[in-house]
Amino acid sequence: MTGVRPCEVPAAHDGPVRLYLGGWRCTTHAPQPRTVHAEVAPAVRTPVQHRPARRTPEPPRRVTAALFIDMGRQLSNGTWASKPRARYECLACGHESDTVVGALAVTALISHIRTTHRATCPGFTTTEGAHAA
Repeated sequence: MTGVRPCEVPAAHDGPVRLYLGGWRCTTHAPQPRTVHAEVAPAVRTPVQHRPARRTPEPPRRVTAALFIDMGRQLSNGTWASKPRARYECLACGHESDTVVGALAVTALISHIRTTHRATCPGFTTTEGAHAA
């Protein structure tokens, strides 16, 4: 072969033959570049966003209560190497609970803090801060 191959498209041919992705083509049957017409949206002016009015600074938040929990360590056979324990201190009213030991006692202490102490603590409603439970 001499290197000149016929166009693989059966029709009238024009120009030299080149190898394209679709096979050997003449200039008439060569792939044509596609023209993509993209629509460009007109420029839209966005409204000016005003800054909100300055508020008075909030008082600093502080910790008003602390709940200390030691989750304990349970062995694979179900016994406890060290039992769970918990203690609660309310800095708003000065209440300090005794350290309770055992999973049920810890659950009961947390329930007591969330219901009874929260309802009876005078500092709970008058101070704003982070409460442990």
